[in-house]
Amino acid sequence: MKTSTPSGAPRHPKRGKETMKLKRIASLLLSAGLLLTMAVPAFAADTADITALTEQVSDQLITEHSTDTTKGADHKFTYVAIGDSVTAGVGLDGLQYKLVQNGYDMTGNYKGYDSSCFVGYVADKLGLDRDHAINLGLPAVMTNDLADLIETGAMPAMNQYSGVQYTSVPELQEYIPQADLITLQVGANDALIRTIVALGEATNWKSEKLANGMVAGLFRNLTPDNFQMFMDGLKQLTLTPAEFRAVMNLLTSGMGQICSQTYAQTTADLERIVKDIRELNPDCQIMIMGYNNPVPLMPSWSSHFRKLNNFAKNLAAKYDLTYVAIPCTRTANDGHPTVAGHRYIGRQIIKNLR
Repeated sequence: MKTSTPSGAPRHPKRGKETMKLKRIASLLLSAGLLLTMAVPAFAADTADITALTEQVSDQLITEHSTDTTKGADHKFTYVAIGDSVTAGVGLDGLQYKLVQNGYDMTGNYKGYDSSCFVGYVADKLGLDRDHAINLGLPAVMTNDLADLIETGAMPAMNQYSGVQYTSVPELQEYIPQADLITLQVGANDALIRTIVALGEATNWKSEKLANGMVAGLFRNLTPDNFQMFMDGLKQLTLTPAEFRAVMNLLTSGMGQICSQTYAQTTADLERIVKDIRELNPDCQIMIMGYNNPVPLMPSWSSHFRKLNNFAKNLAAKYDLTYVAIPCTRTANDGHPTVAGHRYIGRQIIKNLR
């Protein structure tokens, strides 16, 4: 998402009957979008008892499963997690970061990450300290960004869609060669961030404040107070007829076009990343994480993530990777995993250890 508001905010049209009607319709559309995003966590909450029992049994089995993480007296098993905001643990209380020009400084999170993220879960189950379980999650990173970072340690320019530029991440080239296990989780941002930007452009950035609040996690866990904040934000939207048509086009066909346009580049960059990692470390186990769909009732997104999962499976077979499916990840209203979602991802990783 763009980090600055475009100069010269558009003036509001007169509040005629037609404009007010469009405003109400737009509010309903955006409310429906939020409800779609909430569909999975709401359903998961209804099955909380079953889920809790399943997690208890799974954790017991994982604890009883003996995993040899030693390779001689002088070697300590090392796990390196590479990915975007999901890997970093965005939405969890213990996320460590600093705001800097054009993005975030995540160095404090590499070893200081929240223990309830999936990296912490895996570290706990394998008995690894923070020097041997490294979290290289970079919020807002896209596949082409990550490929550049692995190859050179830096992004050559700011990403025009996310507004983020990681100018120095030498830790990727430092830790990848040391790893015995690497998890790779990236690719969803390529289409998602472009869609958020497209929504901003369709509304002449009138939606930016509300979208920023959603991405920042203000509505992650719905309460009466932040639901009222969300509704107040909707009431402040006053779309012109042209803006309304642009939003409708985005919802009906535009998102599908964005998914189609990004798929080829995303998959090409994923293969490039895998080759780069394997070149730096020929021997480690690489797990390529599957994709869960945070908006499952939107057909274009369901199709997109299904195609990405199929590609990841084929990529795993081609390069001797381990594909890890995570279709049942529980997410909050911001699209990031809940604590239960992170535990589920962590269990999937442990189950697929060689």
